[in-house]
Amino acid sequence: MIIKFLYKLCLPYAKLLISIMEKLVYWPYFNFPFGKTSNASAKQYLLIWDKAKEVKYPVIDKIEKDYGFSIDKKWFHNLALQTQVVIKKSDICYQHGRLLYTILSHCIKHNPNKNINILETGTALGFSSLCMAKALNDAGQCGKIITFDVLPHNIRMFWNCIADEKGPQTRAELLHDYDSLVEKYIIFHQGDTKIELKKVNIPRVHFAFLDCSHTYEYVLNEFDSIKDKQKKGDIIFFDDYTPNLFQGVVKAVDHICAEFNYLKRVITLNDKRGYVIANKN
Repeated sequence: MIIKFLYKLCLPYAKLLISIMEKLVYWPYFNFPFGKTSNASAKQYLLIWDKAKEVKYPVIDKIEKDYGFSIDKKWFHNLALQTQVVIKKSDICYQHGRLLYTILSHCIKHNPNKNINILETGTALGFSSLCMAKALNDAGQCGKIITFDVLPHNIRMFWNCIADEKGPQTRAELLHDYDSLVEKYIIFHQGDTKIELKKVNIPRVHFAFLDCSHTYEYVLNEFDSIKDKQKKGDIIFFDDYTPNLFQGVVKAVDHICAEFNYLKRVITLNDKRGYVIANKN
């Protein structure tokens, strides 16, 4: 009885201590991680966007045709302007959104489950989550997307995007125009996946998009959290399967597919962009 009493007495303080420690660990992500001012003018972001829209990707065109699904292009590019067009050294490419929509739509069509559970690592500004949410919505499919990132959802900051001209915003405010999809399908979870994935109990993961830290260790850790929750026909979409840039990702994905009986389809856009669709056998 005494032990139970002490446990109940100390538990709230232990939870509070853990909460304080986590906030200290994640403090850099709460304190304007992309800078305390806008990185560029709206005009500069629009110029980058215009350039990105003009690039053709026949590989993805063919996949859309083969699978029979393609995302609404106007909706897609407008979302990308808000959540994918940033200032960085490499060219902007957000074509994984098209692939996510197409592959997930095909998966939904051939999946008898009334509810689809989706797990994503690497939320960023929410682009990929919304592409998947649109696939669920367009199919009239019930489901939830649980998405993880170290970046907080309700802290105002500059995001290195065109919306920064309005001043610091939360991710929730940034995605205001997509509230209907967010509220219906998406659950945002903040923190390091090594810690946070263990806290979320999902009985089955029908579809996963893994795009967090691009290291061998992180990819294996994220896979380890879902490997026992997938059955035949379930899918993992791995981002950045690019040998000359992310050797750790390639090594981890090759190991996973070979050792855990996943059929691997490699999709290569160019020497800087590659993906793998892994289908559970």
